[in-house]
Amino acid sequence: MPHPLRAALLALGLSLAGAGAASAAQPVAADPLVGRVWVETRPASDLPGTMLVFLPDGTLLMDSCWETYALRKWSRTAPDAIAWDEDGATITARVASVSPTQLTLKVKAGKDVVEHRYAVAKVPYVCPDMKR
Repeated sequence: MPHPLRAALLALGLSLAGAGAASAAQPVAADPLVGRVWVETRPASDLPGTMLVFLPDGTLLMDSCWETYALRKWSRTAPDAIAWDEDGATITARVASVSPTQLTLKVKAGKDVVEHRYAVAKVPYVCPDMKR
């Protein structure tokens, strides 16, 4: 039986392959946030950082080496803002910066704003064995 993360990443690859099949007559501006595997570079703990994948169909894949992956709905709410649904709660974030290799999100967490920095994942990558 395939590992759930492998199945999700296979689905991601198939989705990205399908996204490339769009008509050349209708070019779409490339969004550097979309279609990349982002890994948090400064996690709050010693554990490996969270992984985010923003898909063009509005699906957000969230994963880490210690939690089960989750599929969420996401959208751009402004040119520099995004939102996603997390178990019925709307999470909002300002895209402080995004490039083909780096992403900084300022996530609204209650009254606080927490900065999260990400880099494009290096391939290949396998999560280290985690103590349970």
